[in-house]
Amino acid sequence: MTRTPLRLCTLIGAALLSNTALADSRPDLTVAVTKNPSRLDPMAENSNVNARVIKNVLETLIYTDSKHGGALKPGLAKSWQRIDDQTLEIQLRENVTCHNGEAFTAEDVAFSLGPQRFMGEQAPGWGIARQYLGGLESVEVMDDHKVQLRFSQADPLLELRFANWMSEMICKDAFLAAGSWENWLKQPVGTGPYRVAEVKHGDSIKLDTFEQYWGEQAPAKSVTFKVVPEIASRIAGLKTGEYQLATELTPDQFKQLEKDAKTDIVGGPIRNIRVIIFDENHPQLKNPKMRQALSYAIDRQLIVDALYGGRASVPNGLQMKVFGDLYIDDHQGTTYNPNKARQLLKEAGYKGEPISYRYLQDYYTGEVNTAQILADMWRQVGINVKLELVENWGQIEDNAEGRGIFNWSNSAEYPDPLGQIYRLYGPEGWFQRNHTYQSQAFNLWGEQLKSTDKAKRTEAMREMLDIYERQDPPGTYLHTLPMFYGVSSKLDWTPTDSGFMDLSSRMLKFKG
Repeated sequence: MTRTPLRLCTLIGAALLSNTALADSRPDLTVAVTKNPSRLDPMAENSNVNARVIKNVLETLIYTDSKHGGALKPGLAKSWQRIDDQTLEIQLRENVTCHNGEAFTAEDVAFSLGPQRFMGEQAPGWGIARQYLGGLESVEVMDDHKVQLRFSQADPLLELRFANWMSEMICKDAFLAAGSWENWLKQPVGTGPYRVAEVKHGDSIKLDTFEQYWGEQAPAKSVTFKVVPEIASRIAGLKTGEYQLATELTPDQFKQLEKDAKTDIVGGPIRNIRVIIFDENHPQLKNPKMRQALSYAIDRQLIVDALYGGRASVPNGLQMKVFGDLYIDDHQGTTYNPNKARQLLKEAGYKGEPISYRYLQDYYTGEVNTAQILADMWRQVGINVKLELVENWGQIEDNAEGRGIFNWSNSAEYPDPLGQIYRLYGPEGWFQRNHTYQSQAFNLWGEQLKSTDKAKRTEAMREMLDIYERQDPPGTYLHTLPMFYGVSSKLDWTPTDSGFMDLSSRMLKFKG
């Protein structure tokens, strides 16, 4: 195929943007956030804060419509079909333009998933993305707008894997023009309704509307994600109109906004469960009974009531009802039982040795308050937990020495347990790869969970829940993770059921 030279496309695109900007009366939008991502490709930073921003820039082949129960709808693909249980054929839209002016084709799909970005152990995105797409065996370009994606074994989630996080497509020529992986991460190029305009690390990320977008034009002329760590400052800026959206609010702040006619509150639990992780390499956490004791000592409902006013809930194990037939309704989750916790501590031979608990300054909603409540609950049963407030994720993930307990969240990237419990705690997940947890039994049941046989999948899920909670816990769940936003009353915005802030015309309108 013949492509327009990159330099010419860039100049044409710049001219078009310049002309339209003069007549653009759309408002600019500023979002006050606690933190911004430092690496803007999902395959380089797998975080809630990255999903919030970059999914407005990079799109998936299939669109998950959270307004309609997660229905799968055309995205970059106008249609798709299963060739067999291992192969998905994608028919692309023909009118899609990349942010650099190039046409988006099957060649870009193959490159997005190929060895220069993902496929193969030497690819820069392999380490992070393999828990999502590690079974992908080949990508075959059939013609300019048709591609076949083949997995190494039958996969019950073929369509879902290309409709959710980590399957965002990029543009080949822009990647190559960047010259290196690190340069690419500063300003990735995709096909979304917004393009990356400016990044000030530690301060802000600005997205500009993309005038050549294949779908309905974005409602905002630009979106700036502004880092405002303190919740009081985010609320104050929302009330004055400096910010039109503010993230990570807690219910104790709601009254300030409810009394103000210029602001609203939206949001609630997303498709995610807030958890804590146990590093089984810590001397006091090697014994599973010790980890079980930590779990039984937690009054989860008290945390939900005290911090969220009942606006979150305690899940029945590490599972979500969006799993449908694979939700194990008769599973018995861990109850608050301090006497059981004390008995397990005695059986484990625990003598009050200190256990570190590392946490961040409200990366998760209410994180600091939750850590303090948990430490107090553990003290009441005789567990000596030392709170360690750290500044960044590197001090948790990269510094294993002395690490005992730390915070995490378990998103259900697909409405299926393969997208949550096994993706996270299986052999391709962060915990086994970083040796905080190992379980051969868990892995064997996880392989059965990949079956296309419903009965076998249900049996596997039941056994994995039991291992997670009772036999060899790698951590424990606390509650569904809520995401509350303060919103200017000038906006009509619907949050998604994930950490992604969709600011496209699908979810955002300006009133008046």
